[in-house]
Amino acid sequence: MKMRHIAYITTALTALLLPAIASAHEVYVLPPDVVARDLTMPGLPVLNIFHDHTASFFFWMFITVWAVMTVLSISLSKPVERYLSPVLRPLKRYAPLAARLTLGTAIFASGYMAALFGPELPLTAFVSPEFIPILKLILMVLGVMVAVGLFTRAAAVALMIVFASSLPHYGTYMLTYANYLGEMFVTLVVGNTSLALDRYVHHRYPRVFHAMFQWCEDRAFLILRVMFGISLIFASVYAKLLHAQLALDTVTRYGLDHVFPFQAPFIVLGAFAIEVLLGMFFVFGIEIRFASLFLLFWLSLSLLYFGEAVWPHIILAGVAIALFMHGYDRYTIELGYLRRKGRRAKEPIF
Repeated sequence: MKMRHIAYITTALTALLLPAIASAHEVYVLPPDVVARDLTMPGLPVLNIFHDHTASFFFWMFITVWAVMTVLSISLSKPVERYLSPVLRPLKRYAPLAARLTLGTAIFASGYMAALFGPELPLTAFVSPEFIPILKLILMVLGVMVAVGLFTRAAAVALMIVFASSLPHYGTYMLTYANYLGEMFVTLVVGNTSLALDRYVHHRYPRVFHAMFQWCEDRAFLILRVMFGISLIFASVYAKLLHAQLALDTVTRYGLDHVFPFQAPFIVLGAFAIEVLLGMFFVFGIEIRFASLFLLFWLSLSLLYFGEAVWPHIILAGVAIALFMHGYDRYTIELGYLRRKGRRAKEPIF
């Protein structure tokens, strides 16, 4: 029985991975002139692709549904629960630490690389050249403060101000980096609860704010996974639907249409569908640990295949790790459904 379940998971992962391998950040791997040209091109002709590949579309949709249901059945299995629950349960207390270290490392890397959250957002486009060294230093110092947990909340507020300051310049494109905002919120609320230099003053804020902070603490990882899901969905909509030529050029430039037996438009549509589904899993709280592992799996392959810089992906990998460690909160659909059937139901494994 166990070997059969392992075979199911392996087959499902392999099937789902075929379209997802093309989901690298296109603006990272394409030359700037190609990106500028592709942004003027029309969007993805979804209906035409669906019409030309109807049979393949329904086949892969069946594979996806089958994989999701297989993982769900394994996740709710009592033997699996007895075996893995003692291993996973202690990780939850360290999830805020993982989130804080992720944010600190990612912000420090952003400052060091002179870019705001991603290489396509250079500081030169955000501030005047004479202020670049100052802003780099500020970001690096804030990154260190967050990582070690020193004046954690003040650093998180400062980073939120930096994020807000970028909105007038970059507009809705900053939804791509909503995961940073989610990390900032978690760091602000619960970031100093584990192995932080200022952990001894945790909860020592004015009593008038106690109820507000308590409300936020209960919903910290709800905010993080929703923001993370939004960032995944928006990035996919932006690069694979609205500006599909970015993804099409990535597929053809790196020969993915020769690696897999599909035409480039179908690969892009498949990647778009998988990424949106993955984002929705995080937003609504469905198979959170499986979604995190799946994301880490194809993110690693993407980095190896495309040879991308690692630092822009620190935030993606770190948030996935933090959500895997935390698992389910009480606002997730999956855990809520189980506890509606039984008030003492334990959270699913995957």
